[in-house]
Amino acid sequence: MKKIFLISLFLLSLSTYAQVDTHSGGIAIPKAKANTTITPSTTTVSPDSPFSAKPKEKSDFNLPKFSVGEKKSEFSMFQEEKYVNRSSEFAERAAVKPEGESNEAYRGNQSFGEVRTKSQYIQVMARDFGAEDGDRIKVMVNDRVVIAEVTLINSFKGIQITLDPGFNKVDFEALNQGTSGPNTAEFRVYDDKQGLISNNQWNLATGFKATVMVIKE
Repeated sequence: MKKIFLISLFLLSLSTYAQVDTHSGGIAIPKAKANTTITPSTTTVSPDSPFSAKPKEKSDFNLPKFSVGEKKSEFSMFQEEKYVNRSSEFAERAAVKPEGESNEAYRGNQSFGEVRTKSQYIQVMARDFGAEDGDRIKVMVNDRVVIAEVTLINSFKGIQITLDPGFNKVDFEALNQGTSGPNTAEFRVYDDKQGLISNNQWNLATGFKATVMVIKE
């Protein structure tokens, strides 16, 4: 009888311990669903955002514009905040040019022929292809001044000119010969699709012109 009592007491103790352990505060982790899918984000980035990977379109030319029929007598070839008139920088050196220097070979106008185009406008660019010695020029279209004076440097500067139907005569007049002489420059003319349609170089004495005729068909 005593043995039966001890066995019953032992079984009762096990039952009580199991009930206490069941309420011990353990956290149950639910099993993941087998068919769980991940939905991709639909967030988009604005093209204008600094984080956008798409590069912005860039134009090769960003030039001041001039129409041949404009009433304006003068037109600045260059943005004042970006370009500085450097003529005064070379004035003193130009004044002490050795006397007797001959420019006879360059005393004459230079014509670079004519080009035909269907373009609405052209891009006219010019630079000093020699040493930067203060060469200055004036630019005219059909005998109208569009750039009264500009000092050439080794980098190209230019202007966009809207063409009139027919003949458009572009003149580059040498205003001086810099410090070494003659007035030297390279010019390029592009159509409205940025195709090169004319380019050449001039060597001019003061007061003479280089001319290219652009015919709009």
